[in-house]
Amino acid sequence: MNPLCPLHRRPFSPGPPKPRTVQGRRRVPCLLASLLLCFLFFACDNFERNAYRTLKLAKVEYELLQDHAAHAYLDARISQQQWDRFAVAGNRFIAAHTLAADLMKTYQQSRPEGPSGIAGRDALRRRVAAALADMPVLLADLRALLASFETPRGPAQP
Repeated sequence: MNPLCPLHRRPFSPGPPKPRTVQGRRRVPCLLASLLLCFLFFACDNFERNAYRTLKLAKVEYELLQDHAAHAYLDARISQQQWDRFAVAGNRFIAAHTLAADLMKTYQQSRPEGPSGIAGRDALRRRVAAALADMPVLLADLRALLASFETPRGPAQP
C-alpha cells in the first residue's frame, strides 16, 4: 500500500533511492530551518514578507519530514501504526499552516480605513502572528515523533 502525502493528497512516489546519511546530519538542517523561522519572524520589519517566508520555510521543513517518514515506511523501518500516527500529527500541522495562510491572505486583502479598520487589521495581525508561532512547535512535535520511531541499533561492527 502506498502512503499518501498528506499535504498533496496523492500517492507518495519516492523515486530513486537516495544515499543514506548520518542521522546527526539530518537534524542540522531541521534545527537551522527552525532557527531561521524564528529569526525571520521576529527580526525583520516587513510583516507580510516575513510571514510568507515563514509559511514557505515551514512547509518545506514539513515536506522534508514527511519525505523521511515515507521513506522509513516504504523501507519497513516504521510500522503502519507509526505511519498513521505521523499522518495525524502531519494533519495537525497542515491545518495550522492552512489557517495561517488563510489569515495572512485576509490580512493582505484588508484595508485600514479609519480607526476601526486599523484596530481590526492589528487584531488580524496578532492572530497571524499567533498562528505562525505554532508552526515551530508542531514541527518540533513531528521531529520528536519521528525520532521516537527510530530503533536503537547495536554497537557498530568493525
